[in-house]
Amino acid sequence: MHEAAKQLGVTPRTLRFYEEKGLISPYKAAENNYRSYSDEDLIRLRWIISLRELGMTVSAIQDALAVLHAPDAFIRKVDGARALLYEQWITATKSLQALDETILAWQRNGRAELTQAESAAEEMKQNRVERASWTDQWNYDKMALSYGYKAPIVTLEGVLSEEQYNQALLKTAEWLDPRVDELGLELGAGSGNLSVLLASTGARLTLIEQSAEMLAILRERLPQIDAKQGNLLALPLAAQSYSFIGCSFAMHHLTPSQQLLALEEMDRVLVNGGRLVLTGLIVHLVDNQHNGTLTYLPAKWTPSSASELASWLEGRGYLTVTDRLNPVTGLLYASKP
Repeated sequence: MHEAAKQLGVTPRTLRFYEEKGLISPYKAAENNYRSYSDEDLIRLRWIISLRELGMTVSAIQDALAVLHAPDAFIRKVDGARALLYEQWITATKSLQALDETILAWQRNGRAELTQAESAAEEMKQNRVERASWTDQWNYDKMALSYGYKAPIVTLEGVLSEEQYNQALLKTAEWLDPRVDELGLELGAGSGNLSVLLASTGARLTLIEQSAEMLAILRERLPQIDAKQGNLLALPLAAQSYSFIGCSFAMHHLTPSQQLLALEEMDRVLVNGGRLVLTGLIVHLVDNQHNGTLTYLPAKWTPSSASELASWLEGRGYLTVTDRLNPVTGLLYASKP
């Protein structure tokens, strides 16, 4: 063990820890329990050590190594761990910001007030709960395996025709108006139906999709595009990175408060002067006959409120324009100052 630890640049205690966690199972001599590491064991340990240094948890490493023989599956596992790591980073960043603001308030008041700390802590708690509470209630992995690139259209059956869906995507691409080599982002990319239109303009795209199976379709369909696993509430992306953001038929999978958190994330990664287009089921644009509600939608869907989204954006200096595309679909365009 000591020789292997020295060769790998770690301590014997580290190797024992990995063994206790089931990541490695070296040969043990019956007479003295002396551990012997094969070349295969050493290669596995190199993987473990590297992935730990890259921030992956022990359980995530275990899941990834279980499919090391299948490169696509292995990359998907690591990609999922990356998304989780980014989510933790975003939470930590927001906690640090809230702490800084609390300390500044204390300094201005000349004393540390418990109520200010409690208020900031409660806000962080609610924010964290909202981000963590989102789940894929529609099993898009199964949808992707069953219907391939048609999956998003299938989910909208009875609400939107395929022609209306395709026209909405065309209108989204038209309003975004991507330019050659411009850095763009698509959120909730699904199986890539909008992605294909945006990629055809020559823009340099990044795609975000939470479903691992949808992500596999994206990478097969658009191998030249950077596709990452993640969701709208914690984008695994650096701030101020993209000139435009497109998002179609994804926001209705979030609650109203989560939709505002998604806007916060979009604002974080969009450059000043950038633009975004949200297309989908938007009340106040698509159904005035039922007091702003779409009563015939699946119960778990939450149409966006055009006024609430626009109000949030305009409160941060955005210019907004809304458009009604068909009886059930609206579009919101916003330009960042």
